[in-house]
Amino acid sequence: MANDQFSVISDSYCVPYYVDLRIDTKTGVTYDRNGQVHFSTEAPLWTLHHRRVLLGAGRNPVVTLYKERKLTHGRWNVFKGESNDSSQLLFTVKKSSKFQRGDLKLHVFLANNIDGNVCDFRVNVGCGKSLCDVYDGESQKIIAKMEKNDGFNVLILPNVDYAFIVALLLIIEEMHDYYDSTKAVAQGISQGLTLSMGVVQMINGGGI
Repeated sequence: MANDQFSVISDSYCVPYYVDLRIDTKTGVTYDRNGQVHFSTEAPLWTLHHRRVLLGAGRNPVVTLYKERKLTHGRWNVFKGESNDSSQLLFTVKKSSKFQRGDLKLHVFLANNIDGNVCDFRVNVGCGKSLCDVYDGESQKIIAKMEKNDGFNVLILPNVDYAFIVALLLIIEEMHDYYDSTKAVAQGISQGLTLSMGVVQMINGGGI
């Protein structure tokens, strides 16, 4: 991006110094190391309509996050303000098809990325979901780092839209919940099949 400024939501969220934030994932409140609140959410949890609004100063709506319910693998659309009109779309988050066990890889596409062949940002989440790096496209340039410790501790590089990073991390937290529940169901099915096979083997072997 021009002049290494990564503005997605607004230039006003791009500052010429590092931004150190903490996101309370239970309440949806984001504050800095001095305790000043920068963002909050309309509700601490996602609504039944898979919608969540990120609020700024004065509780004015910054962006609205929507999850597309019809897609199994997950896709999130982020709109300016409280809109869901396509003309106000800012970016879309998708799970990468290059899934690696234990890691969650995401691709972010800006609204003006029409063909969608190359992502504008990518996110790697790993180490038991405790670490997260946000990269500039397919490059190795990290623009934000997150460490999970009873919430999200986030370090954002200068001139990077920190509202964009906060919105992105709220989506990642919801993706974690989806991933965990799906994994638990899969493990339950696997354990059930193993138990059933054991019973069949005992019957065939005359153990019952």
